[in-house]
Amino acid sequence: MHPTTPDTPSHTLGCIQGLVAAKTYLQLSPHIQLLILDSQHSIGGVWAKENCYTGLRTNNQLGTFEFTDYDIADACPGQVREGEHIPAEVAHDYLYKYAETFDLVRRVRLGCKVLTAEHLLDSKNGGWRLAVIHEQADTPNPKADLGNNSIPSSTPPTILTASRILVCTGLTSTPLPISLTGSSSFLPPLLTFHDFRRQASALLSSPTIKHVAIYGSSKSAYDAVYAFASRSIKVTWIIRASGHGPVYMAPSHIYLGPLRCWLELLITTRPLSWLSPCIWGDRDGFGFIRRLLQETRIGRFVVRNFWKKLGGDVVVQTGLQEKGPGVEKLRPKESALWYGTGVSILNYESDIHQFIRNGTVNVLRTDIERLEGRRILLKFNGAVEEAPEGMPEVDALICSTGWRWDSGLTFLPNADHANLGIPSASYTPTQAATWDALDAQADAEVLARFPILATGPSVTKEDVVIPKPIDASIANEKLQAEPRKQEKEELTPWRLFRGIAPPSNPHRDIVFLGMMSSLQTLLRSEVTALWAYAYLNNAIAPPEGLSNRTAPRPPALDDSKQATASQTTDWLYEAALFSRFCRWRYPMGYGAR
Repeated sequence: MHPTTPDTPSHTLGCIQGLVAAKTYLQLSPHIQLLILDSQHSIGGVWAKENCYTGLRTNNQLGTFEFTDYDIADACPGQVREGEHIPAEVAHDYLYKYAETFDLVRRVRLGCKVLTAEHLLDSKNGGWRLAVIHEQADTPNPKADLGNNSIPSSTPPTILTASRILVCTGLTSTPLPISLTGSSSFLPPLLTFHDFRRQASALLSSPTIKHVAIYGSSKSAYDAVYAFASRSIKVTWIIRASGHGPVYMAPSHIYLGPLRCWLELLITTRPLSWLSPCIWGDRDGFGFIRRLLQETRIGRFVVRNFWKKLGGDVVVQTGLQEKGPGVEKLRPKESALWYGTGVSILNYESDIHQFIRNGTVNVLRTDIERLEGRRILLKFNGAVEEAPEGMPEVDALICSTGWRWDSGLTFLPNADHANLGIPSASYTPTQAATWDALDAQADAEVLARFPILATGPSVTKEDVVIPKPIDASIANEKLQAEPRKQEKEELTPWRLFRGIAPPSNPHRDIVFLGMMSSLQTLLRSEVTALWAYAYLNNAIAPPEGLSNRTAPRPPALDDSKQATASQTTDWLYEAALFSRFCRWRYPMGYGAR
């Protein structure tokens, strides 16, 4: 290994949230040593230069994609017009200029992947030892070359130490691996949406790409379908019959009765929040209205019908109510109440549904059985989709089947996972029993306060399993006629205090930012960065009121110790309450995770 580098007090890992967290930390502690590690090869995270292709745009319009202290119209003059969605290249430029303005560029180390983060539990003040490798960019990128902003490429990892780390990798950094039977012997390009973005220019301009298949129903699947169909490339769009189905896709402005509402701003209005069950909602001073709507039969009737009407209006206003060549197959399964951030924007230059009506796109609601050569064999059930078995050969298959919802880092030791509140398959029996008891207590509180949540869609095991990484020696073998089936493991959900901090970590040396899905990413990033700074510097007190609960105190998470501080138990319970509320509130979104 390389010699350990000089101690660096703080490391920020991640993208947009990482930039904001670093900027906030430096404003409040300007003399601290701070390093930003980013696995991308240009600044911007999701909007890194290598992730942008012609036609890709943000869901946001002017006024909703900017930081409170950095106006996008001033940063990118003439590139953003009112009423138009922001092109991906402009979003990248804006974030890069933000980093320049606040002196972050020289602190960024691009192409740096953190393999492991080892908690220095034997140290009085905690701290972390990071194993980092430098990955070369796939293609030359002028903005990836920032002088010495990289850790030297090496086979052994570089070891860095830090007194604190801010993990800002988010929920859309690492795609779920493709685990379709026959994938290793499939002849055409087989890509996740993450890889598609980086190879979009080549694929979309290739004369050999005449028919592609898109697997999935998320916003990224919509983006891939539109990218090909708008270039007159035939698309077979396969949406799993066994999955959650399509998300709600709405125009930027919708009509609620006679009122034309900007959807992005509508979700931030207080009256709308009263109609959404929230475990901490009454802290806004309108507890009486919330209780009236959520804890009475008449109120729940109003809430249920409001969300049903809202979802129905979106379906009608996007033309999905019509019956015909397959447009109706894009209707969401459930009421809009249950989707959370599973609502997105039709931010395309033309109507994506026109490609279904004119036959460029064929939508199938079924599952893939296996891949053979250049063919995709499908599972058909007469009640789901009437079509002949199989389908014509394709020239590419893009899988938009989700993202790993963990941090993407391996945290050591495994026994610390339950204390950190991170998704894990390594709980000890005592740790699992502790969280089970807390979850049961939290479930009782959530359902007692919000009976409507007990009527939501069920969460299946598929919502919390994740494909295990395949050993490289196995993954590189493309000689087996029938490849080894990929194993899956069940992960625990995120269990963080306030959705940010570990529930049991006396050192206060780590936070996780961006692990909550939000439709207001930049605004959330600023608020949580400020809270994280306060937490890391011991300015956050224990939660109010939780120590007075009548439920018995659970056992300690550490098998060798007993819980002695009420603060620790209170933080554990609040983490469980946050996690279980999300599970019941957003079963069609990230809720169970």
